[in-house]
Amino acid sequence: MSQAISTSFRPRCPTCDMVVEPERAGNNVPFCSNRCRLIDLGRWLNEEHTLTCQADQDDQTEEASGQVQLPPGWHDA
Repeated sequence: MSQAISTSFRPRCPTCDMVVEPERAGNNVPFCSNRCRLIDLGRWLNEEHTLTCQADQDDQTEEASGQVQLPPGWHDA
């Protein structure tokens, strides 16, 4: 049954859209190769990819409560 699941799920590289074979990709998953992984990193560093946030709203909430609010999934140290 596990073989049926692994053959039906065919992840694709976010850079080149090629089917990724996790056994061959090694540490590069979800990318198909180190080259695609580095291309994606370069896009983030050149700010071609960005995450949007509502900085003004976050600042107002922080000032009102007096406490820093961590993003979901982050824990206090």
